[in-house]
Amino acid sequence: MNEETAKELYTFLSPTDKETQADLIIGFGHFDLRIAEQCASLYQKGLTPKILFTGGVGAGSADFKNPEAIEFLNHVKNKYPAINIEAILVESTSTNTGDNLRFSIEILKEKGLFESVKSIILVATPTRQLRVYLTAKKQLPNTELVNLPPCSSFKIDKQMNVDKKIDFENHLLGELDRILKYPKIGFACSTVIPSGLKNLI
Repeated sequence: MNEETAKELYTFLSPTDKETQADLIIGFGHFDLRIAEQCASLYQKGLTPKILFTGGVGAGSADFKNPEAIEFLNHVKNKYPAINIEAILVESTSTNTGDNLRFSIEILKEKGLFESVKSIILVATPTRQLRVYLTAKKQLPNTELVNLPPCSSFKIDKQMNVDKKIDFENHLLGELDRILKYPKIGFACSTVIPSGLKNLI
């Protein structure tokens, strides 16, 4: 895959919507601490009353010593000391995107919040954003979903992955493969693949 195609694939995988009000932000676990920072920033802008961090120890945890959601919570406590920690919910046992959402829904139901959540801001590492959205669309078909991954670029995300010894181009292709396969087994909704990427299928 040449760099031009890799950049097009990166853009496809990283949808971003306009900032808007929502009932909840969900930050999806990963070693990318920018997710936690984006959630905290959006909360401080008054876009939502609640944050939910979701993620245990999985393929994207890298060198974290704790579950991803706990790492996110600790990072926010350290970097944003004025934030209201009571506004943050934590789900720290899930190990994949489907369970991120299923377990988060369970927590919202336990807290008596699920029925009041009509809109959610989804925050994932940019290259996972589309898959998170398509999975959430499957599990929460009647909920308004907003994509707001951390602001980034192909160059920045490639370096972030290289620093973790991850082959970035293979990572992008892996995400595309999941987006193609998961709808067939009921894990996610399907989407249209841009014509410029169809040679990768």
